Amino acid sequence: MADNDNNMYRSSDDKFLAGVCSGLAHKLGFSKWGVRFAFIIGAWFYGITILAYVICWMVFKARPTFNN
Repeated sequence: MADNDNNMYRSSDDKFLAGVCSGLAHKLGFSKWGVRFAFIIGAWFYGITILAYVICWMVFKARPTFNN
C-alpha cells in the first residue's frame, strides 16, 4: 500500500477530470495512467465504470496527493 490512511480520496492536484483515477492509483500504488486506461477500457466495453467513476467522484473527498 502506498498510504497508511484507510480512506479513499480523489486527487485535487493531479487530475484529468475529477481526480478519481489518480487518487485510486496513489492509494493502491499503481500507475495513474494505467488506472485511467483501465477505466477507459471498462467504459468502452462495460458502461458500468462510468457510473462507478461518477459515484466515486461524489463520495471521495478531494485531497492533494503530491504525485510527480
